[in-house]
Amino acid sequence: MERADYILKGAAIFDAVADEPFAGFLAVKGRRIIKVGRGDADEQNFIGSQTQVIDCCGGLIMPGLIDAHMHFFDGIFQNSKYMCRELFACKSARQCVSVIKKFADEHPDCKTITGMGWFIPSWEDGEPPHKKMLDQICPDRPVYLMCADGHSFWLNSKALEECRVDPNRKLLFGSIEVDETGEPNGLLHEMDACAPCAAAAQALPEGQKRELIIDFVRQLSSHGITSTTDITVLPEPGPVSEELKIVGELEKEGNLDIRLHLYPSLGTSPDFTTIEEYRQRFHSDKLRVAGLKAFVDGVHGNHTALLLTPYADQPDGAGSSFYPFEHYKSQVTAANGCGLGVKLHCTGEGAVRMALDAYEASRQANGPLPVRNSIEHVETLQESDMKRFAELGVTASMQPVHLMAIGSGLKVKVGEERARYQYAVRSLLESGANTAFGTDYPVAPFQPLPNLYFAVTRCDQEGQPVEEPIRENITLAQALRAYTYGSAYCLHAEQQVGTLEEGKLADITVFSENLFGLEPRELLKAQVCLTMVDGTIVYKQI
Repeated sequence: MERADYILKGAAIFDAVADEPFAGFLAVKGRRIIKVGRGDADEQNFIGSQTQVIDCCGGLIMPGLIDAHMHFFDGIFQNSKYMCRELFACKSARQCVSVIKKFADEHPDCKTITGMGWFIPSWEDGEPPHKKMLDQICPDRPVYLMCADGHSFWLNSKALEECRVDPNRKLLFGSIEVDETGEPNGLLHEMDACAPCAAAAQALPEGQKRELIIDFVRQLSSHGITSTTDITVLPEPGPVSEELKIVGELEKEGNLDIRLHLYPSLGTSPDFTTIEEYRQRFHSDKLRVAGLKAFVDGVHGNHTALLLTPYADQPDGAGSSFYPFEHYKSQVTAANGCGLGVKLHCTGEGAVRMALDAYEASRQANGPLPVRNSIEHVETLQESDMKRFAELGVTASMQPVHLMAIGSGLKVKVGEERARYQYAVRSLLESGANTAFGTDYPVAPFQPLPNLYFAVTRCDQEGQPVEEPIRENITLAQALRAYTYGSAYCLHAEQQVGTLEEGKLADITVFSENLFGLEPRELLKAQVCLTMVDGTIVYKQI
């Protein structure tokens, strides 16, 4: 009988296969799970002189949590002391300015001031942001403030100058706002306009990159996250960044304590030579190119999400796609034909339909290839498109916690009828679609528990319903499965991780309490007490 390196035993094991947890044990040898035992009848057979037995008592033992949509490399900076994240709570432009002044005063050595979280729909007055507000408090240092949804920037004059923002530059998509004088007012919208600012705003300090990366991974581990993604925001694939090189070095050294699935940009050319070079360089169980990503539309907050009919609060517009349908049809077909799955960012129901049409065209051209395509966000959709996810094998990759942050704001934008299917997790699951969960960090905090809480309750943190009647809530088992198997499937990694089964890699998360025994609001206070990746304990408080 093979002896285990670790035995994890407890009263509640959720394997993400069955709906209910069971008492038993896991035996781990090397990188893999060699036994999933119900009860303790066989436990002693796997215990040798070197076996470490960990009694998790009444805590929940489950597959490692997988964040299916995160901007990992942006998150490194966002998680550091160089980022001001207090803007999320601000209710006016003036309040944002006050917060940034305090941050700038407290960080005199920062050459650049960077913040995130301002969001006009949640402000309580109508005064718009302007570069002059930031110039008054910080005229000598560039100030870069990213909108809460990540699709707009508010800059001061120094930052506009540093990024050489030209309002006359022809953009593929997005806009550069100007004031009555024809000069940029400091507001930039969407990726083509914002990409230079994003790079300048989130540049990691030289000499600290490795330390900041390790610290970020450590924090992810402390919240039970064993796999995540880097979803690119660049318009085209570029050279390998220094940060990615460092992650590659950590992986080769055996010091990368998380699985990182890379999604470079789909780009605009059917020539994927650069991507193939990426795939050849990064193809291990810990660090791999998993597919490609592209934007179909923007976001509801600035009316750039593509709807099928006009906005309820802006009846003269319905948004637009970044490119014509034929572009997505040809690029997705070409990528899938090369064995690359695609993630398409779609927030509006018009974009969702366009993406589904592109995936359907790819299937007609390529046949049912073993690739994993997904639609990211799916904030609104039409009931008639729901069944197409399962029919086309497309994953709905969603972030339920976003709606908790938006509250009733999305309903104001799209109207009562469309809001029926806002973040429609339950309806999608009932239609047979695979659903994956993520946070879109740094747009939302990377902590998984608020996502789980909201998916189960559809209530804010005070327990107040975000929608009435509550119709799209799901069970805890469904939510956990979306965060494990559903995400693993989306990343084309379900044969290795996502469930607790014999032969799979030992990626395991243990909570100090059985989540199935908690009242919904108690989910927000639950704690991870152990995280294991590849059979190695990377976090332990037990």
